[in-house]
Amino acid sequence: MALLSLPSWLKATKRKPGIIALALTSILACAARPAYAGGGKVLPPTAKPSGYTLDDMAEELAYFTTSGNDLDFYPDTPFQILYVDLNTGTNTFNVTAGTRFFVPIAFADDSPPIVGDFPADCSTVEAYVFGPDQLGAHDLAIDVDGVSTAIGPDYLAGPVLAPGLLDGGGSHFIQIGAFLTPLSNGSHTITIRGTFDGAALGDFGGSFEISYTVNVTS
Repeated sequence: MALLSLPSWLKATKRKPGIIALALTSILACAARPAYAGGGKVLPPTAKPSGYTLDDMAEELAYFTTSGNDLDFYPDTPFQILYVDLNTGTNTFNVTAGTRFFVPIAFADDSPPIVGDFPADCSTVEAYVFGPDQLGAHDLAIDVDGVSTAIGPDYLAGPVLAPGLLDGGGSHFIQIGAFLTPLSNGSHTITIRGTFDGAALGDFGGSFEISYTVNVTS
């Protein structure tokens, strides 16, 4: 199983029992918050930009995310996916006007050792991710230039079946994420944050906050 985690876990090892880091929170100090410049609206979970659903993006990102953001597995989609290169710590994206975004917030998969009761289907995925006896997600949000949008269970996708083994040996993947509309020209800061402190995580529970800088030009 894997889950968005804190930087101390990344320093210790790529994969702790049940935990894998998506990004380094230590880079936050490197990105100053710009003034609000416009755009970057979080779309509702039912949105289908270019026909893509949240489940589609979970399928697209399963290998990339569980590999530790190995660019060999970066998917071909109409969106700029926000991520941190775990080899370089890079969290800055230079894009052209009109670029749309997908922002992964957290994920879980059934790679061993599995933490808690990984859901067999979508009927119990909310209880698994948000239930206090399982992963205990709460206070998840995306901030765009200081404007915050709460992210709840409706933004869950999966579990989707990966056609082959994920990095770690699993075959099912759950993701929380959202689509963003294009940003206006200029420099922007997008931050994801939240807490996972469910009983199933034990001492591995905690809060996270990760920021990305996006520079938009014509």
